[in-house]
Amino acid sequence: MNKPLRWTLGILTVGAVAAAVSWGVLEAYGAKAGEEPAESAAPPAAVGRAGTAVEVTLTPEAIKRSGVKTEPLAAATLEPEVVAYGRLEEDPSRSFTLRAPLAGILRASPVAPWPSPGSTLSDGAVVGSVEPRYAPAERVDLSSRLVAARSEKQAVSAEVATARAALERARTLHAEDRTVSDRALQEAELAVDTARARLRQAEETIRLLEAALVAGSADAGVLPLAVERGGEVVEALAQPGEAVESGQPILRVVRFDRLVARIDVPAGELLAEPVAAAGVFLLGDEDRVLGAETIGPAPSFDPDIPGRTILFRVGVEGTALRPGAAVGARLRSTGAALTGVVVPRSAVIRTSGRAWVWVDRAPRFVRREVPLDRPTASGWFAGAGFAAGERVVVVGAQDLLSAEMMAGGGGEEE
Repeated sequence: MNKPLRWTLGILTVGAVAAAVSWGVLEAYGAKAGEEPAESAAPPAAVGRAGTAVEVTLTPEAIKRSGVKTEPLAAATLEPEVVAYGRLEEDPSRSFTLRAPLAGILRASPVAPWPSPGSTLSDGAVVGSVEPRYAPAERVDLSSRLVAARSEKQAVSAEVATARAALERARTLHAEDRTVSDRALQEAELAVDTARARLRQAEETIRLLEAALVAGSADAGVLPLAVERGGEVVEALAQPGEAVESGQPILRVVRFDRLVARIDVPAGELLAEPVAAAGVFLLGDEDRVLGAETIGPAPSFDPDIPGRTILFRVGVEGTALRPGAAVGARLRSTGAALTGVVVPRSAVIRTSGRAWVWVDRAPRFVRREVPLDRPTASGWFAGAGFAAGERVVVVGAQDLLSAEMMAGGGGEEE
């Protein structure tokens, strides 16, 4: 047998084998009459191209078996916006610092360990106590103030007695022959009320000073330490057994249900004023938009970043977000509104590092790229490449991609 004839027979043999394999693949993905297709099998498909767009053509039976469902694209209008970036910070209003009420020695609670960073405390939780100690000079000062407060009480008590006697005399004269006017009677009553208020203040001052002296004595008990507002412990600034001074920070507790987004708007970007709100999103998770309200311009700015900085209060309850996370914000800018459509989230598939949708051209389905730079509550806004009313696949989109790959499309855009 000559060489050209051997080449010809070889090519025919390879072609026959390829045809048999292709027919076997199509038979494997086809369903027999009266049988349901396998759940994991993709429908029979023919892949082609219209220009650079990938097209998958299915038979009506294959479309019915695959359960493909479509929805029309809704027209939408999007206000022009600027995307700026920044970071999350603590909300100062959600932070609480526990301070030592007086000088002394820290003691841990006998029923719970001393809080450490990461611990969670409830409102009013008692974390330990302070064993108070006063220096000699402090005790002398408190004693002197107590003596003065007691003297003040005696003087005010005398004023109360005098004012009360004057009031009784005024009431008697007013009742007998009206020699005392109504105004004079009212002034006498006011004098008694004022003197009584001063007396109560003096008594309260004496009580506080006596309690402080008793607490600072050598045989006094300990003062409990309680956090007024609970949250997560982020700093433990002192440990049991350490000596602390009055007012010294001991613990810092923060609630992370709300954070502040510091957004740096580049110089030259014109925003619609006033900046009432923004769509804040986490970098890497742009689909999820966090609710935010404007606080206002930042009290300070970074000289290395030209532009201005705006602060937003962001609700992050139920998330694991913490200060320092990189975020972006979509801010309303000046200019005319954009028109386009909203592509539903259920229609979007991802392959080759990009996002796509299948546009219904039954029996053909055209794979078309969709931009993800403008998320909305129900999907993504597309200002070009789509028309309102076009139907896109919302159920079975991944099956179409699988059918494309199995039929030889490879799932790639050339």
